[in-house]
Amino acid sequence: MSELATAVTTDGGKGGLPPLPPIDRLLSRVRWIGYVLLGLQGLGLLVWSVILYEHFSLTVDYSQYDQAWFLFAHGSLDPYSTRLQMPFLQQDGEFILGVLAPLYWIFHSGLVLSVGQVLSLVGAEVVGFTWLCDLVRRHCAERDAALLAGLGVLLFIASPWLWWAVGFDVHLEPLVMFFAAYMAWDLSRGKRRAFAWAVPVLLGGAPATTYVIAIGLGGVLASRRTRRMGVALTAVGIAFFLLLGLLHFNEVAANNSGSLLATARENPFRLVQELWDRRVDIFANLAPSGLLGVAAPLIMPLTVVVVISDTLASNIAFQEPSFQNIPLYVFLPVGTVAVLAWLIRRHRRTAFGLAAVVAAQAVGWAVVWGPQTPAMWLRVSNAEAATLASVAARIPASAEVAASQGVVGGFSERAIVWPIFGPGPIPLEADTWFVITPTSAVETASQASSMALIGELAGPLHATLVTHANGVWAFRLNPSPGLRSVTVPKGPSPLPAWAGEGAAGTPVLDGPVSSWHMAATGAKGYVADGIEWQGISPGRYLADVTLSTTSAVNVEVWNNTTHSVLLARQNLLPTDGIQTIALPVNATVPYRATAYSGWGPFRSEFDKPPAGERLEVRVWSPGGAAVNVYSADLTTASGAPVPDQPRSP
Repeated sequence: MSELATAVTTDGGKGGLPPLPPIDRLLSRVRWIGYVLLGLQGLGLLVWSVILYEHFSLTVDYSQYDQAWFLFAHGSLDPYSTRLQMPFLQQDGEFILGVLAPLYWIFHSGLVLSVGQVLSLVGAEVVGFTWLCDLVRRHCAERDAALLAGLGVLLFIASPWLWWAVGFDVHLEPLVMFFAAYMAWDLSRGKRRAFAWAVPVLLGGAPATTYVIAIGLGGVLASRRTRRMGVALTAVGIAFFLLLGLLHFNEVAANNSGSLLATARENPFRLVQELWDRRVDIFANLAPSGLLGVAAPLIMPLTVVVVISDTLASNIAFQEPSFQNIPLYVFLPVGTVAVLAWLIRRHRRTAFGLAAVVAAQAVGWAVVWGPQTPAMWLRVSNAEAATLASVAARIPASAEVAASQGVVGGFSERAIVWPIFGPGPIPLEADTWFVITPTSAVETASQASSMALIGELAGPLHATLVTHANGVWAFRLNPSPGLRSVTVPKGPSPLPAWAGEGAAGTPVLDGPVSSWHMAATGAKGYVADGIEWQGISPGRYLADVTLSTTSAVNVEVWNNTTHSVLLARQNLLPTDGIQTIALPVNATVPYRATAYSGWGPFRSEFDKPPAGERLEVRVWSPGGAAVNVYSADLTTASGAPVPDQPRSP
């Protein structure tokens, strides 16, 4: 065990180890190829970040950090987060955003945070790759060293979760990862400079502080040379974590820790059971970057801390592969190569057999999950992004904004910004702009809830409609005296058909709101569609559609839970003016909604979609007719309203 501990440490001649041997030609070639590949990966991640930013694919998490950064830059020492509804620093004590605040006045763009996140992440990979190259250079023969270095760079560039971490907005974990990696590398070499690198990691807040503690514990386990520094780093991390608690700057971490301790006292086996229940996601987080790295003593405590804290967190999303598990994707390749370097001197065939398995499964994870990345995070089209950009340019800097949570990050550089998650109140303090995207982006509000809000703003609230194009609706509301909030409806009330534009329809928004409708363009196709309810229990229902037509049209109801299934269709003859028809819907057959979970050993269990069915009303025209669709409603067969559930992100 002591020899395995030493295998993960290098020091260039100080602290008792002999100097590093001269680098050989083959390893040097692999090393430079590795740097080039990591550089290309970094370029790809930067392009990916820019695409997401320009497409407004920036959800509520981006809003949370971008708003705080903006307010820090404007002189607030403890900015109030409207997303958290408390002072920003109380969440986790993430002071580093204040340190980065001057960058706002240089670039005037939240894209700086995305770019900084990528640079830190790729920089951490470069540090990790350099570290493992030095390890194999010290402990392996020339050819073996080159092969293990090649495996190391493969583990870095093949991991799909690095792309997912960058795809999921901006977070402090990736932003401080370069400093954490350099701190661990310097600790392994016995360099006191590790304490300097610990400072920006601590400024990353409570979660990042646990990295300092865990890396320090790794130093205690790794070797005699690193033990004293490891103890000191652990003590510094614990002291800073306690200080954050005394200042009430770690509310989230304190709540999670309290919940874990309470559970441990009541039933310690429950913690073990929860870890076992999430074994698929634990494996998914560990395997792509090299499961063997868990056995490296310097890496082991960090792995344990990250896995346990994230798996047992109250937020189930922390268990899934993404930003919160980023230390695993950076440190495990180093640990894996260290373990193989130790093993190769004892059981060479076994070591290379395991290396082949590690390489094969890394490629497997990349092949299975890499192609899923765009569909997961980029759900705003070019046309929608252009409309959102034009809306953002029109909103005054002083205005309050409420936006759908899937795009709210693009409107967050202001004092007050509210994400629209779903039903519930939105406070009003001043002139307020509402930006709603019912059918695009990574949304939690159901389509019915978003459409119902559009109807409320246009109708009873008398908001001014600013834009309606490409699935984007923007309203400006100057609240009357006494109006303190707007309540996002649950969605089961009649939904406005003019908000559900089909390929053969165009909204008519002239005159009083009661006369607004979706009109046929004269082309063949759906005049109105996307009028949808989520989370409907299997049963029998009535679809009430208010419309007028001069020709026969089809009124249809579809089940879109897994794939589109036609449930009911009525061929409606020309009407005598505006009529409401009731279409019986047999939705007794359930269709189970599923989320992509990979296949074979390359599986991860992400959040399950909400229970129930997704039912959609559509109106189809053969073309050449005057068809006007006003509203649609869905009720039970007895006439009771249906419940509407949030969407799965």
